[in-house]
Amino acid sequence: MNRPTLIALALSAAQALPSLAAAQPVQLSAGFMPDPRRASGMAGGMVSASTVPGGPGTCRGFIPGAPQQIIQTPTGFNFLRIIAQPLAGTDLTLMVRGTSQTWCADDTYGNVPGLDLQALPPGRYDVYVGTYSQSGPAPYQLLMSELQSTTPDNTGRPQQPQYPQQPQYPQQPQFPQQPQGNSSLGPLDFTGRPLFGRMMVAGNFVSRSVRGRNGGALGAQGISGQGTCRGFFQGPPSHVVALTQPQNFLRMYVVSAADSTLVVRRPDGQVLCNDDTYNLNPGIEGNFPPGLYQVWVGTYRAGESRPYQLTVTVDPSQHP
Repeated sequence: MNRPTLIALALSAAQALPSLAAAQPVQLSAGFMPDPRRASGMAGGMVSASTVPGGPGTCRGFIPGAPQQIIQTPTGFNFLRIIAQPLAGTDLTLMVRGTSQTWCADDTYGNVPGLDLQALPPGRYDVYVGTYSQSGPAPYQLLMSELQSTTPDNTGRPQQPQYPQQPQYPQQPQFPQQPQGNSSLGPLDFTGRPLFGRMMVAGNFVSRSVRGRNGGALGAQGISGQGTCRGFFQGPPSHVVALTQPQNFLRMYVVSAADSTLVVRRPDGQVLCNDDTYNLNPGIEGNFPPGLYQVWVGTYRAGESRPYQLTVTVDPSQHP
């Protein structure tokens, strides 16, 4: 029996045994907050990552027989960045194993490994953080982010994404004191933090989606703007969409089992409303300048609340 086979068997056997420290479960859904999500652990092990079955052939370093973190996602991700940030100057490596694919990284950011996973389906993903040499265990911090602007730095903390003409998160973004012109948000709280997270729309994207739960106790009386303002909402916005580049055409729409309604506040304070553009699903579209857009997703009927998916797209053919 050759050496790679022996190591593969050793990895398989190690995974069948209890780990010295149980893997940390990490539950992630699209639009999670805070972003980045962080987890910590000790890197390194006795298994050579280059011999792991199913690897892409470029895996390096020495990893443990069992994952340090297990990511469970019921929604999947269009984009998820995973970074293993060393806390003691150690040269780290990174491996992520899904049900049908394995990804590896080394020296993505200097000695810091990172992976950009695209079109990630729902499921379980095992995360192994290794050391480039068998130098013993080393502390690390794992960063998980939906933002392409998240990168490691020398302090073990990620650099915060820069939003156009706005302060950085997690600081509260500064919005105008009141909506402008003939627009009014009525009972809605435009100073509140988003209930279901934020979405950054940057670069040459086609579409992105996040999820939440619609409905609330506040009626649309007093809300006025462009379009038909109807429904029942919670006070704070459901989402904040950060648009980094102007879009000549952009569409936002909601898909839900409930009869949903939509209110969007543009960066200049103008309010856009919609109901039933796509049967019982609302949507708005048009020319969108860069900035922060606050989004409220409501229900047409009082007392109703269902899960929904909000999609932002520049593809005119994409709709419910």
